[in-house]
Amino acid sequence: MSSCRAAVWTGINRVEVQERTVPAPGPGEVLLRVRAAGICGTDLHILSGTHPQAKPPLVPGHEFAGEVFRTGEGVDASLTGARVGVDSYRGCGECPYCRSGNRQLCEKGTCEFGINIDGGWQEYLVVPVENLYDLPDSVSYLEAGAGCVLNCPMAAVEMVGVDAGDNVLILGDGPSSLVMLQLVRIKGAGKIVVSGHRQRRLKLARELGADQVINTHESGLTDALGELAGRMHVVVDAVGKSETLADALMVAGKRARVHLFGLPEGPLGDLPMDEFLWKELTLTGSTGAPSLWPAAMEYLQQGSLNVSPIISHRFSLEQAREAVDYILSNPLRIVKAVFELS
Repeated sequence: MSSCRAAVWTGINRVEVQERTVPAPGPGEVLLRVRAAGICGTDLHILSGTHPQAKPPLVPGHEFAGEVFRTGEGVDASLTGARVGVDSYRGCGECPYCRSGNRQLCEKGTCEFGINIDGGWQEYLVVPVENLYDLPDSVSYLEAGAGCVLNCPMAAVEMVGVDAGDNVLILGDGPSSLVMLQLVRIKGAGKIVVSGHRQRRLKLARELGADQVINTHESGLTDALGELAGRMHVVVDAVGKSETLADALMVAGKRARVHLFGLPEGPLGDLPMDEFLWKELTLTGSTGAPSLWPAAMEYLQQGSLNVSPIISHRFSLEQAREAVDYILSNPLRIVKAVFELS
C-alpha cells in the first residue's frame, strides 16, 4: 500500500477525489486508518471560502475516527489496531496552554486538522499519539466521526456554566445545538428552548428533550418565548450573526450568561450593548476542549447522550463531490452528514 484517496478542496465549493502517497508516522505519531469523518458546518464555511484560516488546496475534516494502522518511533506498538477518535487541535506542546491540556489556545499558533493542515477526509492520516482518545466498544466510528458535535458543545456548556434549574435558550438548530440541548438536560437545566427554521431539526430537538421549539420563520423570538423572555439564565448563540447575538442579549435575564458559539463570517455589529450593561450580563466564547473527550465517550456509553439520530446522511469518500453538492442543495433535509470509509 503506497497510495490512498483524499477528498481535496480545490476552490469555491469544489472538491476533488485525488490519489496521494500514504505518509509515514514520525516520532510520537501514528498512522491512522480513517473509518469515519464528519461534514461540519465549519467545513461548509471552508468550502465557500469564508473561513479566514483555510486556504486551498486542503483536505478538510476536523472530526474523524479510525484505527491505528502503524506506530512511529517512541509510540507503544501495542496501539496498532486500536479504535480511536482524534482531537483536531495540534499545539506546540511546550507553552503553558498546551501543557495544561488546552492546545486549542497554543501561544505559538494552533494548527487544526482540516482547517489549516490536511484533515480527515482521506483514507490515511498521520496524527500525534497525544491527540488520540479511546473509543468504547459500544461507540461506533460513525458516532465518533461526528466528533465536533460532541466536543465543541461540551466545551461551550462547560465554559458558559449551566446550573440545575437554569432556563436555557439555544439559538440555532444545527447538529451541535441538538447535542447541546442534551448536555444541558444532563446538567439539570430547567426549561430548554431551541430556535431555528428547519422543521426536521426542530422536530428532532423535541424528541431529544427540548421543552419548546421556536420556528423563527413563523414567529418572533420574544413573542414565542412569552413569559420566558427576559428570564433566560443561559443563552447560547449557535448561529453567529449580528441579529442572533442581538436577540441573545435582548431575551437574556438579569445577570444571565450569554455564549457565542456559532462561527461568525465577519465582524458583529449593531448590538444592543445597553442590554449587556444594564442587565450585568456575562459574555463568553469557546472553540473546543481536548480534555473533555473522555467525558463525551462516557456519556455515549451510558446512553445519556444520543448522536445516532442526528446523523441523517452517510456518503462514501468517492462521493465527496456529490455529497457537497447534495448538502448545499438540500439544507432542509440534511441534519448531519458523515463520510463512511470502508
